[in-house]
Amino acid sequence: MKRELLSFGLLSLLSCSAAMAADRSVAISTAADYENRNIIASNILSECGELGSNFSSSTERYLQENGWTVLRTDDVPAADAGKQLKLQLTNAVSAGNAFLGHRKSLSIAAELYEGDQLLDTYYETRNSAGGFLGGFKGSCAVLYRCANTLGNDVAKWL
Repeated sequence: MKRELLSFGLLSLLSCSAAMAADRSVAISTAADYENRNIIASNILSECGELGSNFSSSTERYLQENGWTVLRTDDVPAADAGKQLKLQLTNAVSAGNAFLGHRKSLSIAAELYEGDQLLDTYYETRNSAGGFLGGFKGSCAVLYRCANTLGNDVAKWL
């Protein structure tokens, strides 16, 4: 009797794992948009134009490293699709400089949808002074570093 229960339990666990593995696909925004461009400093908008696509690309890379199948799309959320991840930049701050010290910050929101229904939202902010040899990095490079780390944070959350 114990042997049959153990076999049944293992079979159930394997079937659940297979179902969850099959469900590890998600569509993500090709480039994260700013939630409100009016609050972002003009120098960030004009000089760091790749910030949204950098965040989206890093999220895709880290999701794939964690076993997700990723489809890039501009139409998130769509009612007829499966899981979708809408990425947004909610704030960016670029204070300081390479000589006095960088004080950069990037805030994001990630919304997980199933079809057109919002399932969950994740908010995070990363700050950076530039890291190793930060004095030799430009402001955008430091913000891109924040975007990369936030992509990893989103993948872990999902």
